[in-house]
Amino acid sequence: MKYFLILLALSLSLFADSIEWNKDYKTAVEKAKKTDKLVFVFITSKDCKFCKKLKETTLEDKNIVQKINKAYSSVIVMKDKDFFPSKLNAKATPMLYFLDKNENIIDYSLGYWDVADFNFILKDVQKRYLKGMKK
Repeated sequence: MKYFLILLALSLSLFADSIEWNKDYKTAVEKAKKTDKLVFVFITSKDCKFCKKLKETTLEDKNIVQKINKAYSSVIVMKDKDFFPSKLNAKATPMLYFLDKNENIIDYSLGYWDVADFNFILKDVQKRYLKGMKK
């Protein structure tokens, strides 16, 4: 029975309706190291209309959700409130960072992206990561 419940939980997580956000940056990095995933950091701010649009549209797309949950340990941080390393520069929001599990920047992007463009970004990040390239 125990194994059935674990299998059920894992199966459901593959078909999650939303991104599995970690509670903070540190937790996201720790999870990435344990699960051998990349880190997706979404830096937002309180009154950012494009942050809200990105979160409510692109980051709710079923295909995007599945890709992110499969390959990334994700976190949303508030620009002026939450901890994140100073090397993740966020003069404007939404700012998106894609890191390896050792917190090296693979790629970054500023602004709102629709589903098609965000899919392209995710593919590009994977290519850069696999080739060991950095921006």
